[in-house]
Amino acid sequence: MRQIPSLHGLRAFESAARLGSFLLASEELHLTPSAISHQIRTLEKHFGRPLFIRHNRQVELTLEGQRLFTKITGAFDSIEAACTEFAPRSAKSQRLSLHCAPSFASKWISPRLTTFMRSHPAINIRVTASADPVDFGRQEGLDLAISYGKPPAARGVSAEPLGFELIAALAAPQVASKCDLTKPTMTKALVLIESAVSPVRWSDWFALNGLSSPKGVERPSFDRGALSVAAAAQGLGFALESTRFAEDEIKSGQLVRAGRGHLRDVRREMHFLCYRTAQRDLKKIVAFRRWLLAAIENDAPM
Repeated sequence: MRQIPSLHGLRAFESAARLGSFLLASEELHLTPSAISHQIRTLEKHFGRPLFIRHNRQVELTLEGQRLFTKITGAFDSIEAACTEFAPRSAKSQRLSLHCAPSFASKWISPRLTTFMRSHPAINIRVTASADPVDFGRQEGLDLAISYGKPPAARGVSAEPLGFELIAALAAPQVASKCDLTKPTMTKALVLIESAVSPVRWSDWFALNGLSSPKGVERPSFDRGALSVAAAAQGLGFALESTRFAEDEIKSGQLVRAGRGHLRDVRREMHFLCYRTAQRDLKKIVAFRRWLLAAIENDAPM
């Protein structure tokens, strides 16, 4: 007999980890949020350690949870691929596979995905998130991708920019009140958080505002925009990040813009919706594209 915990619990964990939400996992699996929570608590009891950090609207994997998710998500992908191979053609056409840049998935897509799922109950959407480049030629089961920084340059692949974003210098109020980015004398107390994968650098922001980039200041680095935003909200320093990644923190007052409106934000296209050009008229792709572009248009830069 295989020594593994409940497959129902593992499925609930994988769905919640992938979507970043117990609510979205419940809708994907057609269960109540309390049932998802119960299954995951049972799984945490089995392993003897927490797998999620619970927030008000979202959940975040612990380090142990991330390790487990990394190991089992490939197994679920293999099972799904095997089942897809034997599924009726009509069932295949209703499955929508979306690969998304991690911070966009957790900070923007996840809070809004419920509206798409409710509007299109016949489409079973599956979201995966990683910073790995997408290869539509090799990833046959992939329908759509939201890339970050620049679109993939591949023949037969269409890429649409998802609007301009504002990349702002953001800090917790107590940090912003003590550190003036326009005064070089503040460098001893200044911490500039680097977003390692962002194409917008601090030198771009300082140049845009006619300022000299300070030398010799501490610059901790993170490889996810969401992590940079979280670090800034905790008071570590200033993060130069898209306001799309910091909507909740700005609205709640956890983060403010540097300069209180007197300094400019970098304005740039940062995310792109990608799909095979030959499949652009598939109903499921048309439905998601229309929903996504409408949602982007409704969200004017903050």
